[in-house]
Amino acid sequence: MRFKFLIFLWLVTCSLLLIYSFSQLDLNLTLSSHSVYQSFQQQLTYLGYFNRPLSTAIYIFIVLLLAISYWLLAKSAAKKILTHRQLWILIGLTIIILIFSYPAFSHDIFNYMFDARIVTKYGVSPWEYKALDFPADTWTRFMRWTHRPSVYPPVWIGLSLAPAVLGMGKFTLTLFLFKLMAAGFYLGCCKLISRLNQTALVLFAFNPLVIIETLVNGHMEIAMAFFGLLAIYLTRRKFFRWISLAASVGIKYMTIFLLPIMINKKYLRPSIWLGMILLIVWIIYYGFQPWYLLWVLPFAYLLPLKFWEVKLLTLASIAALFWNVPFVVGFLPW
Repeated sequence: MRFKFLIFLWLVTCSLLLIYSFSQLDLNLTLSSHSVYQSFQQQLTYLGYFNRPLSTAIYIFIVLLLAISYWLLAKSAAKKILTHRQLWILIGLTIIILIFSYPAFSHDIFNYMFDARIVTKYGVSPWEYKALDFPADTWTRFMRWTHRPSVYPPVWIGLSLAPAVLGMGKFTLTLFLFKLMAAGFYLGCCKLISRLNQTALVLFAFNPLVIIETLVNGHMEIAMAFFGLLAIYLTRRKFFRWISLAASVGIKYMTIFLLPIMINKKYLRPSIWLGMILLIVWIIYYGFQPWYLLWVLPFAYLLPLKFWEVKLLTLASIAALFWNVPFVVGFLPW
């Protein structure tokens, strides 16, 4: 009975998050012209843009529900109320629901899409050309940071070409394929963490920050985390291990902090410390965004769960979701 209640609570919360995500749909963007969808979308647009106090209250309510559900799931898994198989079923259901969500709290995925579009459609380098160089392109209407060339490393640009090509220039399909790619890397991270530290699976897979920044916003950090975890996992295949780390660093340079554990697995904890130091330095110089915690969080879950680093980063990840409140209110254009 308790398992059924937990499943119900989590899936309802994810469904609420799915629906709410469309309240943040960019006003210049139309995903479908179907009349039923348009009627539904108009109500959510009014909520997100013209009734911000209620929208903010709903967002906070959803975050609190996610946090409570997360705590109950972690507690139940620790007490063996939830089996490993049941956790995987719930992970699959979570992906199925949230793969269809709109990237509500960040515009980064649109930058990923356009950087790839610069290559696939215009045949030029995204590091030399910027979105504003293509003013006739309708995709620029709902982008941010259109004034600068790509800041993303080459491995990520390479990976992003696959959904861009398969999307055949169609915006909605391309967006879905980018979300699908993020979900695939999320699933891969779950599998690797379950192999490296099985008890940490529930803490990573259902972490509200991981869920929102990966399955909703589709951030590239999940790809970085996957290849970093793969490098740690491939202990007996040194060549592929270093290739995996190179891929991770080629997606996001931050995972250079994994070098100590690549030398010796006993240096996992010092690697996490180094990652936390680099994260703090970055935040001091460039400011904070919630998804920055994904640079270190997945790797911290390889430590024994009693360690203070795990507890601190987990609490920080939940607290970080309230950083989106000004975005929902309309103060800050992330």
